[in-house]
Amino acid sequence: MKSRMESKMSSPVVIGIDIGKEVFHLVGLAADGKIAFRRRIRRLGLKDAFEKLPPCIVAMEACLSAHFVSRTLRALGHEPRIVPAIYVKPFLVNCVGTKSTSARA
Repeated sequence: MKSRMESKMSSPVVIGIDIGKEVFHLVGLAADGKIAFRRRIRRLGLKDAFEKLPPCIVAMEACLSAHFVSRTLRALGHEPRIVPAIYVKPFLVNCVGTKSTSARA
């Protein structure tokens, strides 16, 4: 029987992370480009959340802790990609500015 978290998280191809001080917002995209899941996790739960997912591309905006998160995800078999902020900001023009929309961008 699948746990509640596994049933919510269908297998994503790409995951976007908005990194915060204590909370990360995840948005998983399926192969067809539709949103597979949205999830809010605490910093300490990052490793546990990604251990349950199949290896995939993980995109995040460059910030102070992006390299730490990237090393953690690479050790779990994922392919992290750090995107410079200048390339992320144009996607936020039409967004309200919430954390989940930032992760989707």
